[in-house]
Amino acid sequence: MRKTRIVLVFVLLLSTMSCRLVWAGATVKLGFEPGGDLSTNISGYMLGYGVDAGVSVSGEYLKALNDQVEVGGGLEYQLKRNVRGLAAGFRFIPLYGMVKVKAPFSADLDTYFTGKIGYNYLALDEQVAGFDYGGGFYYGVGFGLDLNEKIMVEAEYSVNRGELGYILKQPFDYAKIRFGVGYKF
Repeated sequence: MRKTRIVLVFVLLLSTMSCRLVWAGATVKLGFEPGGDLSTNISGYMLGYGVDAGVSVSGEYLKALNDQVEVGGGLEYQLKRNVRGLAAGFRFIPLYGMVKVKAPFSADLDTYFTGKIGYNYLALDEQVAGFDYGGGFYYGVGFGLDLNEKIMVEAEYSVNRGELGYILKQPFDYAKIRFGVGYKF
């Protein structure tokens, strides 16, 4: 199953690269999250857990407002990640609006800041039975560097919120740092 997903992602990337005119303004990103923190509040007690490393794929479309600011939206798909010490896993699929502001720190660097806000869907592993769950608020801030006209690298801090529980849903927050590389069409 995992090999099938990886092959599908690469097929999608190759097919989108072949139709450049259709995708002008679009960016495809591959991200790596070295780990994260999962927290929940149950009956007034805050519980925290570590999360194993994960991989994500995202697509974004931006339109320039002027030379410094671009606005648009995106969709991120996180591959399953496990809570440390548990066999069960989860993933979030955020849909967001974003702003990208160019902030050149020197004449040689093409740097920028990003801000994202949206809604994300929470999906649990099939090994977790009997839980009632739902999505929630998503936000993130990041910093990036355009290496050339097509390739970018960036770092981002984001928080995915959802709800999880047996009878009453409790807040379920996943905070992570993502390092990514992107290809602009």
